[in-house]
Amino acid sequence: MTIFNFYLFNRNGACVLYREWRREKKAVMSMEQELKLMYGMLLSLRSFALKLSTAAGIQQVNSFETSQYKLNYLETPTGLKMVLNTDPNAAGIPELMRSIYQAYVDGVIKNVLIESNAQLSNELFNSRLEQLIQNHPSF
Repeated sequence: MTIFNFYLFNRNGACVLYREWRREKKAVMSMEQELKLMYGMLLSLRSFALKLSTAAGIQQVNSFETSQYKLNYLETPTGLKMVLNTDPNAAGIPELMRSIYQAYVDGVIKNVLIESNAQLSNELFNSRLEQLIQNHPSF
């Protein structure tokens, strides 16, 4: 089991943070194209879930899985979108993503000196993210 990479998009669709750990296959497109493709897929998955839902209310996509990876997704009420790509058999990822979000709240949202829509270079959050990922059993 392993954790491949992490994307953090603000509510406007801009990727404010990207981290990569054990990505085996390099992308065949530029990083800019990859970020646009990822964000577009997130919007499409959300639209797909909403349109095909059999129940009323907001529909949340939590993951998307292939034979090689699992895209784990968390969207907050404020529109922040987090993606953590892992091995399909990685365990405990929803809890890990909630911990990452809590680290974001503590290191970014509660810090009045940081504009949350800008590129994220907050050392407190970045070091906490690295610690959470590298100490996780699936890493």
